[in-house]
Amino acid sequence: MGNHGNNGNNGAPGTEGSKGDKGDKGDLGPRGERGNHGPKGEKGHPGIPTELQVAFMASMATHFSNQNSGIIFSSVETNIGNFFDVMTGRFGAPVNGVYFFTFNMMKHEDVEEVYVYLMHNGNTVFSLYSYESKGKMDTSSNSAVLKLAKGDEVWLRMGNGALHGDHQRFSTFAGFLLFETK
Repeated sequence: MGNHGNNGNNGAPGTEGSKGDKGDKGDLGPRGERGNHGPKGEKGHPGIPTELQVAFMASMATHFSNQNSGIIFSSVETNIGNFFDVMTGRFGAPVNGVYFFTFNMMKHEDVEEVYVYLMHNGNTVFSLYSYESKGKMDTSSNSAVLKLAKGDEVWLRMGNGALHGDHQRFSTFAGFLLFETK
């Protein structure tokens, strides 16, 4: 046998093989460095100042029949800002603004009709009227949006008749500030 010959020249590249299976997921890399501090955000909207947090709701747990007088409510469920006077039944506006008021009433069964008036500084804003024969109850409601000056008063005045009041509180008076005006 003779000597082993020299290696031959490299052959031409072969065709590309088929793609292999996906490999296993690698280990989690090390945590990166903390990024740069972001830019300062825009100024947020201001909160509602305490003097503009105005809302009340009063209800009647007992009958009321004092004709031609301000209606006094036996219970005050909400009085944010304490601008509703529990003793007089009057609301005093703490700021110039536009306010919303609503009143719901139930006629007492011992009377045929009831008149109630929403008053603003002594002037009638609206009237409520309810009629039903004696022995029967009837409900009525009304609402108002009023522009008030600081110190203005709003209340309900009983005309004639009587209002029903019990633990279910069918007769209610509520109001709140919609927005301040200059």
